[in-house]
Amino acid sequence: MTPRPRSGRRTQRERRETTVGKLVDATIEAVADVGYARTSVQEICGRAGLSHGGMFRHFDTRLDLVVAAAAEVAARQTRGFADRFAGLSPAQTSLADLLRQLRDLSRDPVNAVWRELLVAARTDQRLRDRLRPIVENYRDDVYAAAMLVPGIAAFDEEIREVLLFSVLYLFDGESLVRPVAEDGPREQVRLTLAERCLNSLTG
Repeated sequence: MTPRPRSGRRTQRERRETTVGKLVDATIEAVADVGYARTSVQEICGRAGLSHGGMFRHFDTRLDLVVAAAAEVAARQTRGFADRFAGLSPAQTSLADLLRQLRDLSRDPVNAVWRELLVAARTDQRLRDRLRPIVENYRDDVYAAAMLVPGIAAFDEEIREVLLFSVLYLFDGESLVRPVAEDGPREQVRLTLAERCLNSLTG
């Protein structure tokens, strides 16, 4: 039996996915532009071009939408990490190259959203409880992606994960302060010291 051609009209599921995508994207943009505290329902809906009712048809609360946005941010970061390093050979990625790539990732605008949400969660118990499983999954996914990076296997298995996240947290802290007080010369020294420290743990 020949299948009936589609009329070109979107299904209800497709319409829902499009609307949810707009809301999540608008939330991410709002957090990046005005911060978590000012990312109100009005701010989100204005950016998404939707009514409040349109938002609440898909998310029961603002917090539910923020959590969905956090999950999307974590997924984008993990994809960005994997995309940068997938398929590289050891000859293409020195330790210094890897550190610079990790620093660049920490300075990506989407990572600023991730940091903003983590800072907000420090004093917001409900947000903290909802973000905890997302953060745990994010760590697992980033570590799995890191195992594809040439040179990572050179480090002892017992310390690989700690080293990876220690470096990421170093650059996250640097990126957090940088918009307020950029310090280029010390940033280069910090990169060199990180490389020396990591080199001392291989071999």
